[in-house]
Amino acid sequence: MTTQRKQLIIAIAAGLVAVIAVFAYTASINNEARTARNAALEHYGGEQVSVLVANQDISAGTTLDSANVTSADWLVDLLPQGEVATDFLEVDGLVAQEDIKGNEPLLLDRIGYGTARISVPDGLEAVSVSSDDVLAVGGAISAGSFVDVYVETSQGEIVLLGEDILVLETNTSQTEDEDDEQVAWVTLAVTGDSVSELISASSKGTVHFVLPGNKGSEEGA
Repeated sequence: MTTQRKQLIIAIAAGLVAVIAVFAYTASINNEARTARNAALEHYGGEQVSVLVANQDISAGTTLDSANVTSADWLVDLLPQGEVATDFLEVDGLVAQEDIKGNEPLLLDRIGYGTARISVPDGLEAVSVSSDDVLAVGGAISAGSFVDVYVETSQGEIVLLGEDILVLETNTSQTEDEDDEQVAWVTLAVTGDSVSELISASSKGTVHFVLPGNKGSEEGA
């Protein structure tokens, strides 16, 4: 048998193995999809289900109510993965743990405790911005902390937005497992003139929270 013929046979065999592998992978994916779909149909009870959706963009830290949540019919096949809210009582008064887009089904794992029913100091306004543990001093800030707020712009500049700003609330403030919860949003008490500046800055860049030296967290203040 010539070397060229051997190489041809090896190439054909390798091609067959590759085709078999693709078919096996595709069959596995299809089986997983069918299993997930059947589970969803069993859970929700039909091809189409009435679920709760955001009727507008909802920022992290916003309390859910009838003004920003509505019911809509949704094909089970198109629902996002996870437990989707179907009853208003499941979400009423809870808080968005992260930004939710308008017309997006409400996943229960993106909603949690925390409250917008907070005491805002006279002359100031409450505004919430998305965050995480790294940006929030490793998750060290909490309600009552006083922080300096910096924004990293899309051009890479670091700009100081304000100093000694009171933290009114975070998503971890009202949870029972606060030690294990990661910061997802922070509510600040700022002047009215600073609200639009902070919202604009957070949408264009990354907001960093800094605990000033010798001040730290004044929790419960």
